[in-house]
Amino acid sequence: MRTHSGVMAAAAIGFVPMLVCPRPALAQTAAELFDTNTIQEIRLSVNSRDLRTLRETYQVNTYYPADLTWKNVKVRNVAIRSRGAGSRNPTKLGLRVDMNRYTTGQKFVGLSTVILDNIWQDDSMIREKLAFTFFERLGQPAPRESYCRLFINNEYQGLYTITEEIDGAFARRVTGETDGTVFEFHADNDRPYRAEDLGVIENYKHFFEARTHVLDADTMLFTPIQQLFREANGPDDAVWKMRVGEYLDLDSFMVHVGIEQFIAGNDGLLGAFGMNNFYLYRFQGSNKHRVFVWDQDQSFIVGPESGIADTDANVLFQRAMTYPEFRETYLKTIEDCANLARTDDWLLTEIDRLTGIIFDAARADTRKQFTNDEYDNAVQVMRNFAAQRPGHVLAEVARLRNGS
Repeated sequence: MRTHSGVMAAAAIGFVPMLVCPRPALAQTAAELFDTNTIQEIRLSVNSRDLRTLRETYQVNTYYPADLTWKNVKVRNVAIRSRGAGSRNPTKLGLRVDMNRYTTGQKFVGLSTVILDNIWQDDSMIREKLAFTFFERLGQPAPRESYCRLFINNEYQGLYTITEEIDGAFARRVTGETDGTVFEFHADNDRPYRAEDLGVIENYKHFFEARTHVLDADTMLFTPIQQLFREANGPDDAVWKMRVGEYLDLDSFMVHVGIEQFIAGNDGLLGAFGMNNFYLYRFQGSNKHRVFVWDQDQSFIVGPESGIADTDANVLFQRAMTYPEFRETYLKTIEDCANLARTDDWLLTEIDRLTGIIFDAARADTRKQFTNDEYDNAVQVMRNFAAQRPGHVLAEVARLRNGS
């Protein structure tokens, strides 16, 4: 009887990976593409000269034609370009794949775009997937994501995730609305943003890019965002909740922040360098917004004993925390995360499950920037987090509720 090649090697880092058994053939749908119980295989065929230019100019968003193959699905003449901020590099390309840029209306299992994330900044290679799972389990929308081995021109590029892009189709899937407005937030390291009143509309355009309704006038797109942050900085506490509530779902905002605080990231809404890694969604026919989570590869990184009270000086969050109901929503969310993580050792089990699935592909990934020893150590750090974080935050929640 043959043993799965990752089992014996994985035992050295303290867990037994789950074996992935053969599954019956399924209809090839987005649900199958985002199946987290296995590793997909994506193959791209690209002109060798285009690929060389793409690597040489990886900081530029130029598209190149390619063919994409997954199982027996082949999508011809897709467009690929380099993507990412700190993760951009020429060795292990992060890619955005646009199905209909060159062929109008073309889709891949119902999707117009997918992200092939190079997992460049995550030494454990499971942080983002676990973070998205927390959001999903707490009832918050998150992009679908699965793992794949990526081949370009039959050469193994390493372990990637296939990530659902946040766009109009994502918004329709998670809200049921057909005509809401999606904005992508772009952080600026030279100009950290912490929900201050920026004044004129042009300043908000610097941070928020419309991803739907792109032909609408700037006043239609950005005035409600301008009003949101103007009210968030308003001086009158007696009407703050009512006025801000016209422009933001404050309950879901506090749940979002609570999840990010439990998973101990440093690059989210309360990021160390200002707000980052979220999309803003405006409900159709309304001025009210909510946030969608994005790019969580820096989650679980601050440490299991990081505090939940010592938060960044974000105006919106600090003002909301002065209201007992929003403060309780925040604390209850962190408590829910801790209980989810520790019940039946769910978080530890999920870490081991994901690691068992990706183990062989991760260790065979010679393009990743971490050594295999660093990868093994990072997995153990994640396991330690799972063991320590719930107890620490539950004690801190109890202390904060008691006013101490």
